[in-house]
Amino acid sequence: MEISFIFSLIFAILVAVFALKNADSVMIDFFFAKVQVSQAIVIFVSAALGAVIVTILGFVRQLKLTLKIKEQSRKIKKLEEEKVLLESRIEEIISEKDLKMGTDFEVNSVENSEIKNINSKENSDKNEAITDEK
Repeated sequence: MEISFIFSLIFAILVAVFALKNADSVMIDFFFAKVQVSQAIVIFVSAALGAVIVTILGFVRQLKLTLKIKEQSRKIKKLEEEKVLLESRIEEIISEKDLKMGTDFEVNSVENSEIKNINSKENSDKNEAITDEK
């Protein structure tokens, strides 16, 4: 910002020097009238109008950027809220899965222990039968 201000001042000084060096009277022909004025005034008015136009265009650009930033901020906020909801949903699904797996594990453990008991009982019966045969 400071650099652009310095360049603007330098340019304004150059325009002023140029205008004062060319202070002759000139005829300005508008479509509806002719006017004779100092060339310095024409240069100053032209430079001032150019500065006003550039300033207005700069404000319009700044306004567009500000509106875009606000829109993007709203989108970011909405996405962050959605992210939080999805993360909580993931947590719920994981906890439900863990509960289900824990229940399945308990059921499987009971079934496995019953199967082991049956197998060990069958094995002991077989061993007794083999020892009885001898």
